[in-house]
Amino acid sequence: KTAHKLPDVKIDPDDVATYIMTGGTTGVPKAAMLTHFNCTSNTHQIKLWVFKIKPGAMIVGILPLYHSFAMTVVMNSCVRIGACMMLFPKPPSEDELCQTIQDIGPDDAVIYPGAEILFKRMSEFKDLDKYDIKGKLSVCVSGAGPLHRPVQEAFEKATGARLGEGYGLTEAGPVVSAHPFWGNRKIGTIGLPVPGTEWRIVELDDPKKEIPALTTIEKDGEVVPKSGEIICSGPQIMKGYLNQESDTAADIVEMEGKRWLLTGDIGFMDEHGRVTINDRKKQLIKNKGWSVFPSEVETLMMGHEAVTECAVAGIPDEKAGECIKAWCALKPEYQGKLTAEELMAWAKDNMTFYKVPTYVEIIDEIPKSPIGKVMRRELQEADPIYIAWKEKNAG
Repeated sequence: KTAHKLPDVKIDPDDVATYIMTGGTTGVPKAAMLTHFNCTSNTHQIKLWVFKIKPGAMIVGILPLYHSFAMTVVMNSCVRIGACMMLFPKPPSEDELCQTIQDIGPDDAVIYPGAEILFKRMSEFKDLDKYDIKGKLSVCVSGAGPLHRPVQEAFEKATGARLGEGYGLTEAGPVVSAHPFWGNRKIGTIGLPVPGTEWRIVELDDPKKEIPALTTIEKDGEVVPKSGEIICSGPQIMKGYLNQESDTAADIVEMEGKRWLLTGDIGFMDEHGRVTINDRKKQLIKNKGWSVFPSEVETLMMGHEAVTECAVAGIPDEKAGECIKAWCALKPEYQGKLTAEELMAWAKDNMTFYKVPTYVEIIDEIPKSPIGKVMRRELQEADPIYIAWKEKNAG
């Protein structure tokens, strides 16, 4: 009576399986249409990438399942791999997380997908040594934003696990690439495309003009890699945006008989096909004619021993076009002991002139989305100078 019976349902691979909202942190949300073929393809690509993970593994589920990252990497991949989900109804404390991994996690078979902030918290957890988790964690992958080297190194040192960075977009299922988990990797890159996926670097104003790997330009008297927009093609690329034909046409182009997604991310490629991301195309700051990547300034500001997190965005400026503002959160031992002026002075002494923030604001915490993505736009739109500029230019 309780035997499993599959319902007799005819499913077209091109039927929409899920509508997932995207674009909320950078603009008006849109519903990305992922088909059954998109979803099953992406989970199969993940299974091939984590080929050493066998049925019986366990995936930590802290991220909300309504987000494409958790839907695919946690929920759908569990079904595809034959794993179990270690689901938490709300984000657990570090004690609860470590205790649960210790109690029910299989040896060398716990997969931990998360955002950078989750790995940062675990690496800073003072009671970590009380729990036996070093033999449990196998594959740890950080997504939904950049993984900074200090966080990666601190986590690996504290846990003995291997932490890699993954890259993706809701419009791509979302997984596009990842660091190899058992092999050579290059920290600072977003790894290599998962099986069946192609990617290219193209000119910002023309996706048909490819920028070959190792292309260089001269900048600030130095020879540096030439950056362009990252585009990708594969079976996981969405059908389109619901009722948004113009947006779909702007983000997906047909070339060489393939559908290519324009990611809006800027980066460059090395000789092995690995890509390094500079920043979002829409968040590029134009300061006195210089192109400044917010993520680059964030990394530089986090080089100060007192700064634990940083967010950077452009603020309107009549003379410069845009100026740079940095919001910094300080480590507990420095709170109340360091001023914004002192941070600005440090930046002037340690950074190229056009990357130095015009404004620095010290705040208690950097705002993030439910999956840990830094909300630069929220900080930008709450800034008094930005508000005044918007009111002045309204209408």
